[in-house]
Amino acid sequence: MEHSPKLVSSEVAALWSAYMQNSMSYCIVQHFANVNEDHDSTDIIQTALTNCSYVVNEVKLIFENENHAIPIGFTQEDVNLKAGRLYSDLFALRYIKHMAAAGTAAAAALLEVLARNDARDFFSKTSQMFMKLYNDACDLLLKKGAFVRSPTIAPMEKAEYLQSETFLSGLIGKHRPLTAIELAHISKNTETNSIGRTFVSGFSQAAKSPEVRKYMERGTEIAAKHETVFRQVLIEDGVPMPSTWDSTISQSIDAPFSDKLMMFQTNSLTAISIAGYGAAIGATLRKDLDGHYTRLVAEIMQYANDGIKLMIENQWMEQPPQNIDREALRNRRV
Repeated sequence: MEHSPKLVSSEVAALWSAYMQNSMSYCIVQHFANVNEDHDSTDIIQTALTNCSYVVNEVKLIFENENHAIPIGFTQEDVNLKAGRLYSDLFALRYIKHMAAAGTAAAAALLEVLARNDARDFFSKTSQMFMKLYNDACDLLLKKGAFVRSPTIAPMEKAEYLQSETFLSGLIGKHRPLTAIELAHISKNTETNSIGRTFVSGFSQAAKSPEVRKYMERGTEIAAKHETVFRQVLIEDGVPMPSTWDSTISQSIDAPFSDKLMMFQTNSLTAISIAGYGAAIGATLRKDLDGHYTRLVAEIMQYANDGIKLMIENQWMEQPPQNIDREALRNRRV
């Protein structure tokens, strides 16, 4: 007999999250495509739209076959294609690179919790699609001289074991030089904050709700502060500063996206930052860096929590699939 198992919780979670993220990204890239003037980016933008559309349609098909409710996600009601440019074409390319990297990593990470063949095939293909998109975006950014590079370090002369616990350093005082791994995480987290700061800065001037605008202003300040902390670490260590490209934000106050979408995108960026800081803590051996990350992650977690509360208050937070509430069922019989 052929075994046809139902979707398990991890598969439902993976598919639901993919639908939410890609229906949102599709709306954002639609706006980028509508205002794009950089002919070099046209094919990459169209590929990004194709990838997002593929994910949304495939998840919908799997859920329909399982009689599972289709997520609300984001639709044409969440994007205003009549709105003028809010971000530069260069930022659109940086966003697609960032989105493709996140999509590749998420799809690959989810594979280990998937059992069904169709789910594994879907996420395997998704990972390959977004990996190609990422590489294409990287190639174009390199061609334009706009790829944000990590700092360079001198070649290691020889491999050796650590001889002293002083390698861990303390919270204060003189610290040993940063390792390549620590530099990689600092660079990645700086870039994530740079993209987030540009996004929320534009959102702060275009959002319709005063509460959302205020929330985005706060996010701009937090991202700028975190970037400053990371850059100061590099300065104190005498590390050459990595390249940086702040993308232009127009003077438009005509929102290309709904407040709901802007809040969800900001929440997604904070989640990526939290994950990035967590990975850095696990890979960092200098105690002062651990102190920085622990303090910064607490601040951004509070910011994310306040954002979720704001979304719930406005009924913008879609409920993820959850287990049956047995107690509620019992109470209905009373």
